[in-house]
Amino acid sequence: MADINITSDLINNIASQENKKYIRNVNNLINQILGASVQDLSKNISFVTAKNVILQPVNELISGGFVDTSNFVYFLGIQNSQLELNTVKKLPFWQNFKEKIKIAWQNRKVIYKRKRKHRKKEKPSDNAQEKEEIDLSKYTLYNLADDLQNTIINYLTETSMVYLNGNILQIIGKDDFGSNTKIYIYIVSYDGSNYKYYAGRKKGFIEININSRLNRLSEKIDKVGENFVKILKIFNTLYYNTNGFACNQIFLESILYSIPDELYLGKDIYKVFIKIVNHLVIKSFKDIRSINNYDQTIFKDEVCGNSMLGFNKMMNRIKTN
Repeated sequence: MADINITSDLINNIASQENKKYIRNVNNLINQILGASVQDLSKNISFVTAKNVILQPVNELISGGFVDTSNFVYFLGIQNSQLELNTVKKLPFWQNFKEKIKIAWQNRKVIYKRKRKHRKKEKPSDNAQEKEEIDLSKYTLYNLADDLQNTIINYLTETSMVYLNGNILQIIGKDDFGSNTKIYIYIVSYDGSNYKYYAGRKKGFIEININSRLNRLSEKIDKVGENFVKILKIFNTLYYNTNGFACNQIFLESILYSIPDELYLGKDIYKVFIKIVNHLVIKSFKDIRSINNYDQTIFKDEVCGNSMLGFNKMMNRIKTN
């Protein structure tokens, strides 16, 4: 990444970024598109109804720490125990192998997304066969992700692209959402309190407690005010500029949550930033608790990812400046 000089002007500029209108516009459009898509899918798939589907913002959209390099990340939670069971059901070896080949063959169509969208809009011929009936005993989150991809493209312009990677949809479309806007939708299970991301047969479902995170963020912001969000924006920007990718938000929020409240106080955000950096330089990270699961540290809770190396790299860059 291009080297930057970390000055008081830079820190103040990052902290004062204002993008609420942009975020609100994209959020509203995503809600409209997914609402219409779910309505369409519910006509053929009993697992999917407006009542058992919830769209949950996930990353900086929750905390307010959204910056120019942030992406729009959501969970599309489906509350249905049978769908969850189908997803983890172990298939016989050859059947599992055939399923993988089938998925790989289906996903080849992503490369030709533009041509595919033209085909979607062609008028079906009179001899067209009726849609094959869905076997609900085998229908999984991956099948839902594929069907959702095919449905979403009907509500986007021809210049937008929808990619599918397992149970993750990525949408890119400057005409629909604006330049450099990237949207990620994770198709997950939802049990009424936790979101469950399926990470494969070895790991199974990883549970994410959004309410725990929201409560701790709200608690911290109530105590220290907007400076918490400003510092989060600063670290998000510096981390991305140092590493070329975004920091795991639960990891970063957990670190900033652990910092004593008094260090956030002050009107000069640059001085607040310096106080926090000096604190982090001497702080031990091994006992910091995850705001996703306060019974675990950030190194034990797998939801926190593996951002320590990138965080240390950023801190060394700040110290050098």
